[in-house]
Amino acid sequence: MSCNKIPSATITPVLAAGSVASPYFWEVNITQRLCDKTCADNTPVFAPQFSLKSLALVGTGQYMATIHVEGIISYVPCNGGCGCTKTQPVSQDFTIPIASATEPTVTIAQGAAVNSIAATGCQRCSRTFVSETPLTITVATAAV
Repeated sequence: MSCNKIPSATITPVLAAGSVASPYFWEVNITQRLCDKTCADNTPVFAPQFSLKSLALVGTGQYMATIHVEGIISYVPCNGGCGCTKTQPVSQDFTIPIASATEPTVTIAQGAAVNSIAATGCQRCSRTFVSETPLTITVATAAV
């Protein structure tokens, strides 16, 4: 893989079971292929920041919130090399649907990210970085 062309992360927001009214609880999973393998027991540092980018009406009572995530993954490659820490940026948008009779006000609060390296079987190194961050999304409408 050429690190001149870093592939986009896969971002999967999942609404928590039982979260049926505002504030909604989401778990956002970010999976990113790293340029270099890193040890599974040497967890990369990644502290993503989430922000509301836009809110668009897509149908009657249907809105799409575009959320931006920004951060730098810092990790140490396997097999030493120069012993240098590598960094890889994540700067991407994802969407979450919102049902509301009128245009809502949307606010986001995030919890602490939990980071890991996904390695299969007895592999000690992997390029697959996974981060999960809890988001609380509050949707409010103005009184009519």
